[in-house]
Amino acid sequence: MKAQHHNGGFTLVEVLVAAGIVLIIMAVLLGMTDQTQRLVKATSSKVEQFQEARVAFESMTRRLSQATLNTFWDYQYNSSGQPSGYQRTAELRFYSGLMKTLNPNGGPAGEVQPGHGVFFQAPIGMVANTTSLGAMDHLMNTWGYFLEVGSDSATFPTFLKSVVTARKRYRLMEFMEPSEKLSVYRYQNDTTNRNWFMQSLASTNRPVRVLAENIVALVIMPRLSLADERHINDDKHVSSTTTVQLPPSTTPSYTFNSMKDLSTDSIWSSLTDLEKALLNPISQLPPVVQVVMVAIDEPSARRLEDLHGSDPYLGIGTSPDQKSQKTLFTDPKLLNDTSSGAKGDLTIFQELLSSASNPNIRASYRVFSSNVTIKGAKWSMHTGN
Repeated sequence: MKAQHHNGGFTLVEVLVAAGIVLIIMAVLLGMTDQTQRLVKATSSKVEQFQEARVAFESMTRRLSQATLNTFWDYQYNSSGQPSGYQRTAELRFYSGLMKTLNPNGGPAGEVQPGHGVFFQAPIGMVANTTSLGAMDHLMNTWGYFLEVGSDSATFPTFLKSVVTARKRYRLMEFMEPSEKLSVYRYQNDTTNRNWFMQSLASTNRPVRVLAENIVALVIMPRLSLADERHINDDKHVSSTTTVQLPPSTTPSYTFNSMKDLSTDSIWSSLTDLEKALLNPISQLPPVVQVVMVAIDEPSARRLEDLHGSDPYLGIGTSPDQKSQKTLFTDPKLLNDTSSGAKGDLTIFQELLSSASNPNIRASYRVFSSNVTIKGAKWSMHTGN
């Protein structure tokens, strides 16, 4: 009897099962690949969206660190007009604070200027007439930064205005006054001490440009050095280091005016001797400026325009009973969270942007923050004699 031999092949059922398993594995792999590609694309898109904001922030803080006053000593006069000693003085200026204080006239028609601004002189060497003057490094310029909300139609050439649809956006504006048009010397006796930049902001051809779009918050906080802040906190027996407002005020605000002499202010009598020595800003630059900037991405900006295009603030906190661009960032003591657990203005603003209870506002955002050391600052307790 002959032995029976069986071929080692697969049955049809086995082939179908194997093919099904292979298809399932391929489907899983394709799904994972597609998901990875989507994740990479989304991540790259977010990086690109905030790249402009990052570059603008670095440019702004670098320029700010170059601020100067060229301080010198001049005669101090008594009430009879006779020289009585010397005092620290400067012809240049440094002014920062809420834009509604710095520029009460506001922006161009239909545009608002929320948040903070800062204006100063720095040896940047920018000239308008490069043909005749060429490169003039280290010449003095008036420079500044502030936010503006409005349409970009004014920047369109005439032939594009009927073709391109205008967009309403938050924008970080850079103020650039050329060296040959420097106006600060024309307003040495200006009682408001703002015309050296306000007049240019009100002109038809403002010396400004858009540094970055979709910047929805800008905070400028002048501060003492960390060592001086600790010194004052120790003098007041404060258990932990807190931000020392510079300069102090009976009405808390972020305003710093290098022409403000606190010794003639009503706040002077309430200060300790140490504060009197350390906090008078007259003809001085702040040693440190804390800069905080919040940016949103373009899809979020488009959504805000679609839903709130008729609102000057694009829907970011327009309710009277809600913290908003109109009420936040007005008191430096409220900027950060407190040790007692109370939320600071920055936390409240971030919740406003991302709150799930307010889907019409919810946005993708990034916060940029830096303590900028002013290179030209030589903070001194001595003001004159």
